[in-house]
Amino acid sequence: MEAAWGNPTLVLALSLLTTVFTQVTGDVLTACYDGSNKTIDINCGPGAMVRILKTFYGFSSHGDCAFTEGDCTLQEQESFDCVGHSACSVPLKWVEQGGVILPLCKKRSNYFQVEYQCVPKSEMHDICQHTRLTTQSGHIVTPNYPMPYYRKLHCNMTIVVAHSQRLRLNIVTMELTARGKTDCADWLYFNDKFHSLTLCGKRSNIWYDMHSNFLHIELQSTSTTRSRGFWLYYEAFPPLPTTEAPPVEESTASVGAGSSIILTTLASVETHAVTQQKPTPIPIYRGKEEKSRGTKSLPFAAIAGGVIGTLSLVLIILLMLLLIKWLKERRYLKDEKFLEIRNPAFRSSGDFNETNNYYC
Repeated sequence: MEAAWGNPTLVLALSLLTTVFTQVTGDVLTACYDGSNKTIDINCGPGAMVRILKTFYGFSSHGDCAFTEGDCTLQEQESFDCVGHSACSVPLKWVEQGGVILPLCKKRSNYFQVEYQCVPKSEMHDICQHTRLTTQSGHIVTPNYPMPYYRKLHCNMTIVVAHSQRLRLNIVTMELTARGKTDCADWLYFNDKFHSLTLCGKRSNIWYDMHSNFLHIELQSTSTTRSRGFWLYYEAFPPLPTTEAPPVEESTASVGAGSSIILTTLASVETHAVTQQKPTPIPIYRGKEEKSRGTKSLPFAAIAGGVIGTLSLVLIILLMLLLIKWLKERRYLKDEKFLEIRNPAFRSSGDFNETNNYYC
């Protein structure tokens, strides 16, 4: 075992494997309710930002300080101001009481768990600097995030993926200035060509399923105060199929002189066989044979007629679908003018499917 760990190639391979696993699933930190912990501290370093995926309280009947299958849990819905910074401290609640009461099992939690990711700052796309994204996933932020954005902004971005896919949007964190309880001074507007959604105020770790492969995002800032802004994450689903083309060039280049001789010999043999083949006599039909041949052609005509009829039916159905799509788009274009003059706080804000606790 010591010799294996001394091998630098093996150590490098294991470190790369650990890095890939961390990027895909995120990291996990836990703290026990034994009085020794009051916070869970996360440090991603100066070149990355903390993204909280999920936080929850748990009770382990075995006394473990981490989640195992079958544990009784309760998810924490609170947003954390340290999200987006290079370091984050998540406080433990109900430490003096010995934990939070879990309604599912009527027990007090004996541990608290945080799942998070360290996202490089280089992966962030400023909504005011990038107008179009076509990648399968990405992170979108306001200018100067996580610091406050500028007071007067009007920025647009469009996300487009493959026609066979749809988009899924995660509001990692958002803080946009509201004007009272019924209006937005600054707002974030989404439109996927079928539905629209306008948001402001504070939100954290909420998922929305879009209805198409297209998403228009608009940020409008009219307030005189400075808010923190937002961090969005999007992804396309289902994943695109990965198909590899056969290595044509390599197989062609690998054919040597010996293979050329074999191919030439086979070609000459086939040519000789063709020249030696006797011509096939053409049958001549007369009398009753001609009638019988005419009778045999009737089933083919019936089949051809059936195929033509089926194709015509399919064409009619396609034309009807195109007509329905055209009518929907026409109605959408008419409604768009109505959307733009409405109060942004009430602009079809319930159209998208909101999905909480996506990582559960």
